[in-house]
Amino acid sequence: MANSLDKLTTVEVKLECLRLAVEFGPEIIRKDPLTTAELYFNWVNENSSRKLCKCKTSKNKDQVKS
Repeated sequence: MANSLDKLTTVEVKLECLRLAVEFGPEIIRKDPLTTAELYFNWVNENSSRKLCKCKTSKNKDQVKS
């Protein structure tokens, strides 16, 4: 998991939503947790003031001199 809550990636948030759906959901939801996890993820994205990290690599990579 990320070192800071400010730097959660989309994958980390989706995995956490899936964990919550499986761990705390009733038996009927645990049979198909992906639908519920997607609902949780959408709710988090719509109601969050923070934006998720887009984690892109730099186009201008540093060159190491040897």
